[in-house]
Amino acid sequence: MTAVLLSLRPRYARAILAGTKTAEVRRRFPHQPPGTTLYLYSSTPDRAVLGTAQLDVIDRPSADRVWTLYQDQIDIEKTALGEYLSDLEAAAILRINDVRRWRHPVPLRDLRLHLGIEAPQSFRYLTDEHIGLLETIRAREPLGLSYSVAGA
Repeated sequence: MTAVLLSLRPRYARAILAGTKTAEVRRRFPHQPPGTTLYLYSSTPDRAVLGTAQLDVIDRPSADRVWTLYQDQIDIEKTALGEYLSDLEAAAILRINDVRRWRHPVPLRDLRLHLGIEAPQSFRYLTDEHIGLLETIRAREPLGLSYSVAGA
């Protein structure tokens, strides 16, 4: 199984989970096959994996065409997009589908404790062992602990 832990700012993670953002803009991203599972890690203040999405396809348009082609899918302001892509010739647009919000987010402390991994700055590959552990952790009911995601 091909899987990637994708780090997102909370605003964008929530937009993906709400269905208002159906494509993620990256300055660069390695080639991945359609169907790759994207584990959605929301950075500070959430610091947790909130759910998954499936990679449909990665488009690689010229940076100056991203707004024209994807403005209705990327949920980012034009000025911010221009600044983010300002020094690039091409961008990576991850078109996603089959988004699933988890009932119980998996906090960073569990990634560290049970998987032995840190949150990525952009992304990191997950092994089959990581995936199995992550799925086991997320499926369990919290043991009297409450955890909420900021702004959720």
